[in-house]
Order: sequence, then C-alpha cells, then structure tokens
Amino acid sequence: MTDLFFLRRRVVLLLLLAVFIVTPTGLVSAQDPIDGEIGQPSHMSGRWSGGTGIGFLGGTPDGVEFALNGHLNYFISEDISIGPLVQYAGAGDDFLFGLTVQGKYWWAIPDTNNQTKLVLQGGIGFARAGVREPEIGFGDTYGSFLIPLGIGVDHAVNEQVSLTADFLLNITALGQNVRVAGQEVDFHTNVMPGLYFGVRFF
Repeated sequence: MTDLFFLRRRVVLLLLLAVFIVTPTGLVSAQDPIDGEIGQPSHMSGRWSGGTGIGFLGGTPDGVEFALNGHLNYFISEDISIGPLVQYAGAGDDFLFGLTVQGKYWWAIPDTNNQTKLVLQGGIGFARAGVREPEIGFGDTYGSFLIPLGIGVDHAVNEQVSLTADFLLNITALGQNVRVAGQEVDFHTNVMPGLYFGVRFF
C-alpha cells in the first residue's frame, strides 16, 4: 500500500510539471507573433510564460535532496509578473513539497538586446515534508509556511525559450527535534537554500 501511494504521488507530480511546461507554450502560440530580433518578447504585459528546473535543495529535515521545480508567470507589466511556484525534493519515503505564489521583477541587463535579465523574486505559501528513518524507527510528516526569496538569471536562446539559473532561500519552520533511543535527533529546519537550472517558455 505504501509503495503504491508513493508511486501515485510521483506520477501526479510529473503530470503537474508537464502541465506547467505545456500550458504557457500553448497560451503564447495563441497570441500575436513575437516581434523584434532574437530575445524575449518586446511586449510582455498580459502574457503568460512558464518553465521547470532541476537542482538541489539543502537544509531540509532530511539534509540535502535532489529537487525539481515548476512555475508559471503572468506579466502584469513589462517587468513585473505573478504566479505559482512548485518545489519538490526527496526520494523514497522522504519528500518535501512546497507551493507558493511568487512576485517577480525582471530587470533587462543593459547591452544584451533584451536577451538576458536579472530576476528578483519573493513569495509566500506552504510546505509539507515527510521524514522516514527506518534504521532508528522514526517517521513523521510536518507542515509549515514557506517564504521563498531568490535571485536568478534568465537568458533567451531564441524567441520562445530561455535558459534559467535561480538561487532560492526558502524560509520555513519545518520539522522538530525528536528523541529516539535516548538520543536527540534534529529534524528541524528554518532555511532551505536551493539552486535550480532549467528552461522557460514564452
């Protein structure tokens, strides 16, 4: 039963990431063609974009974990967007899931023909983590708020795709210190730094 549960959870997460990738691509293609030279669209206001990334998340209740993320961005002006961010880390019985709403500021770096942008972001939402340590007979699930603050670089390689690199500091209050077999074990975390490399479609 447990194995089936975790298999279903992974399938749902993969489908969610696929939706994050496919949805913005379809929305963009239905709009007016992008004008200008190679680079990001010259008029972003009212547009959708989205993408995904892979990397690592540190400071989780179970240490450093391989991580995935997915995000959507709706541009309310040329350089400001808002949208959801999903983060998932872990393997096996250990997992961490975070969902937040992010505000982003996109600053076009001078002399890059609008191809390279510095991205500042911040948001708020929730996180849920499961920790299983069979060797010490411990297992529990935790929930908390999640505040990701970050900075990144977005570089357009053509008129529809960008390569991205993002560093996030995830502020939270996940986990707790527990006493197992007469020993104090720390499964508590307040800051989870994350580094992601990915692609964005617009």
